[in-house]
Amino acid sequence: MKSFVMDENRDLVVKEMEQPVLGKDDMIVKIKTASICGTDMRTFLKGSPKIDPPRILGHEFSAEVCEVSPYAEELGFKVGDRVTAAPAIGCGECWSCKTGHTNMCDDLKTLGFQYEGSFAEYMAIPNQALKMGNVIKLPDTIEDDDATLIEPAACALNAQSYLNISADEYVVIYGSGLIGCIHAELAMIQGAKQVIMIEPIESRGRVAEKMVPGVKWLSSNTENMAEEITKLTEGRGADVVITATSYAPVHTEAQVIAAKRGRISLFGGIAGDGKGYLDSNLIHYKELQIFGVHATTVDFMNEIKEYILAGKLDLKKYIEKEVVIDDILEGFESIRDEGTMKVVIHF
Repeated sequence: MKSFVMDENRDLVVKEMEQPVLGKDDMIVKIKTASICGTDMRTFLKGSPKIDPPRILGHEFSAEVCEVSPYAEELGFKVGDRVTAAPAIGCGECWSCKTGHTNMCDDLKTLGFQYEGSFAEYMAIPNQALKMGNVIKLPDTIEDDDATLIEPAACALNAQSYLNISADEYVVIYGSGLIGCIHAELAMIQGAKQVIMIEPIESRGRVAEKMVPGVKWLSSNTENMAEEITKLTEGRGADVVITATSYAPVHTEAQVIAAKRGRISLFGGIAGDGKGYLDSNLIHYKELQIFGVHATTVDFMNEIKEYILAGKLDLKKYIEKEVVIDDILEGFESIRDEGTMKVVIHF
């Protein structure tokens, strides 16, 4: 089967791989749709030491079950079921797993990193994913394109679970890509008074305003961001700031534009060691709360699934390009060169 792989030389190539064989306690699925995420893009641009090659990449997907082990049958899965999965798979034994934070597992393993991923026609769902309840059944009313974006939306929901956004609050989001737009939609669902999106490229900012009606785009090229945000927030600053970008200086600026007792989510991971961007005095004297976030859990994915079923989220609208596996590199290049918001691979 054709697959997108990090090979033994750590090069990213489309190549033939053997179709997975059903193991004693796992499950085989046929991938219907997979999507390129920010992590995949960073791997494309800079590689990733976290991946054990040779490895089929990809972890956002919608699939149909085509083979089940007796163990999978006992869990209620059958051939023909439509599924997706939380790709970050916990061990089930550490303190984080036992307290429901499987994404913080001490021995975390992830589809497309330590397990074979979804950029292929077929994928084995490992026993540990079944054991941990990471596989989610999909109703027929959720289309494959929506389903493949449940996981990234759930990552945003995980971040916002710390922020307690409420009515009459101003939310500022750095970055107008898919994640920034989903953050904006989730903030509005929570009743935010105004969502302001900071983006240097006007065309991207205008697209975000169209995708998420009610969002106000603000160019990051403005001369004094703190003054602009103060004007737009009745003089108090942003109650919530979310850095949905990997541009490190916004971690510092977020503390400046935040209101007293503001909450900040450092959503976007940054290159390097990440040191030198926080101001202890600003955190101290403004009583700021700063939160990190990594990946997501099946509970947040199920919550996003319910949002889709209730008509609160339409994720497929963010898909701007569709390719087949032979042309997947064209999809990556489209994101890099044209700023395409979301690319999906159809099988």
